[in-house]
Amino acid sequence: MNVIDILLIILILSASALCIFLIFYLKKLIDHVEAVRKDVHELVEKTTPVLENLDDVTRRANRVVSEVENYWNEIDNSIKKVRERISGLTSLKRYTDAENPVSELIKNVKALTKGFVAFWQAIKHR
Repeated sequence: MNVIDILLIILILSASALCIFLIFYLKKLIDHVEAVRKDVHELVEKTTPVLENLDDVTRRANRVVSEVENYWNEIDNSIKKVRERISGLTSLKRYTDAENPVSELIKNVKALTKGFVAFWQAIKHR
């Protein structure tokens, strides 16, 4: 046996050792990858109910918001109607005050009535 044969045997033994080491290392790597896969699967299983609850909450919130929008539209329409009625009344009041000469006559009759009542009470107390 010469030196080349000894080196060849050492090379074959080291290659065999390296193959055995790689087999064990790949086994550990596969175990770690499997553990990560299980963790990811558990995480997905745990988050699915949370997402379903979130979806349910989102649907309920959308329903509440749409109902509030409907109520807001009704209130807004009611306020607009009241404004229109009030503006109609104020414009009618201005119209009647500006062009109705009878209002002065009515004021004068009321003043005469108040004066007569005051006069009558003064006479009664004497």
